Amino acid sequence: MRDTYTGADLLEQLLLHKDQLLTSIRREDIALDAFLRQEARRPDHNPVFRYVLKHYIGLVNPNLTEAFEHTYFRLFQEAARQPDKLKIVGLTAALYEVRNRRGNPSMQFPLVTQMLHLLNVHYPIYDPARIAFLGLPSANHLIGFDKKMTRYIEQYRHLFEFYQSILRDSRFDALAAAFDEHFQNHSYERPSNAKKLDLLVQAFSQTI
Repeated sequence: MRDTYTGADLLEQLLLHKDQLLTSIRREDIALDAFLRQEARRPDHNPVFRYVLKHYIGLVNPNLTEAFEHTYFRLFQEAARQPDKLKIVGLTAALYEVRNRRGNPSMQFPLVTQMLHLLNVHYPIYDPARIAFLGLPSANHLIGFDKKMTRYIEQYRHLFEFYQSILRDSRFDALAAAFDEHFQNHSYERPSNAKKLDLLVQAFSQTI
C-alpha cells in the first residue's frame, strides 16, 4: 500500500507523468464509455447495452447469479428513469439481499458506483484496487452490512471530495487541455473533465 495522497499531491504526479498516462489510455475505452453513458440515460436499456456493460464492469462473475444480474439491471433501469432519486445505500442494500451461488448475501458497492457513474459522472467509481493505491484501508475484513457500508460511505465521500479538489485546481486545466490534444480527431462524445480525471487516475494506479 502506498502513502495516502492528497488531491494536490496526486495532481502534481498526474502532471509530471501526463505523457506516459495519456499514452496508456486506450481510445477504445473512451469511445466505449461514451457509448455506455449515452445508452445508460435512456429510459429503456436494450440487450446490446446490457451485454456490453456486464462485460465492461465485471458483472460476469461466477459467484453472482442470474437473479443478481436481473436485479442489477432492474435497479439500473429505475435509476435511469428517475435519476433525482438515486440512493447509493438503498441500491447497495437491495443487491445485498440477492444471495450469491454460495447462498450468502453479496456486498457489491463497487458495481453500484459503476451504475451511478454512468448516470452522473461526478459519482466516482469505487474500485478496491484504486482505493488501496490511494492509501485508504480495505473494508473486506469488516463483517455485516452496516459496518461495511459505513466504511464504504466514509471512503466514497473522501474520494468525491478528493476528485472535486483536483477539478477545482486551476492546474488541472493544463492537464485537460493535454488530454484533448492527445485524443484529437475522435468520433465519440468528448469526455467531461470529471471523466478525464477518472481515466487518468485509473491509468496512474495501474502504470506508475
